[in-house]
Amino acid sequence: MTPTLAVLTMTRGNHEQLLGQVDGISVGSRPTDLHVVVSMGDRDLTRNRLPLGTDRWRTIVRPVQTDRRALPYAAARNLAARTAIEEGAEVLVFLSASAIPGGRTLQRYADAVTGSGAGAGERPDVDGPAMWCGPVLELPPPENPVVGYPFGQLRDVAVPTPGVPALTPGQFEVDRRWELCSGCSFAMSAQDWETVGGYSTDYVGHGLEDVDFARAVHEAGGARVWVGGATAYQQLVPDVPLADEVRVALRHAAVWRERWGAEPDVPWLQRLQGQGHVRRDPSGRFTAA
Repeated sequence: MTPTLAVLTMTRGNHEQLLGQVDGISVGSRPTDLHVVVSMGDRDLTRNRLPLGTDRWRTIVRPVQTDRRALPYAAARNLAARTAIEEGAEVLVFLSASAIPGGRTLQRYADAVTGSGAGAGERPDVDGPAMWCGPVLELPPPENPVVGYPFGQLRDVAVPTPGVPALTPGQFEVDRRWELCSGCSFAMSAQDWETVGGYSTDYVGHGLEDVDFARAVHEAGGARVWVGGATAYQQLVPDVPLADEVRVALRHAAVWRERWGAEPDVPWLQRLQGQGHVRRDPSGRFTAA
């Protein structure tokens, strides 16, 4: 029996990117059964003013309580997952709103989570919960914004992101480096998600919430596993103002310290420190530079 699959995302604005995701789902070899979109204070989305619906799958839009100064990405992901599980989803595919799934991405995620399909014999056994992660490639701006991206040629124009292994479809690679998790594209079984307990909603704004979740997976005896061919294509999104990024970084570092008893040793904060935007005080804590 084919497992019920849900694609989960959340956004405020970025409507063109979200519609690009819907288009990508529609041309895939395996459509989703459910598309859960969480609105973070987006009136047009909450009031169903976007053409997200289709007769090929169900679309559910849910609002989450939002402070516009720092969007609740962690709470939004939890709400999306809870909604999907209540609707009977067994395979949860988490995508950023700006991510377009490749033509066979949803099928490869479903196969990885359930241990079926092509390459099942190569699928590694993970003792604890597994985050099945697909490679993410970055897209340049579309040549014609009105027409959008050529979905049959995304790989030809996209650029791989650093740190992603070069795997062929059907290959897997266990990656214990939880600190490198981006959260842009991954899948889990509903059971594994509930084992981990979801994201910590102490994180508000976008920063360490994905790495924290990957750390929680690790602490539960699980791991991230790369899935060859489960590709997602990242559309361009506006840069976050530096002052906002630093403010969120320091707040998230404090949450991390409270949760894990140490400072976060992660690339994002290392970059901000190297650029001179944050520093460590004599106790080792991150503070504004």
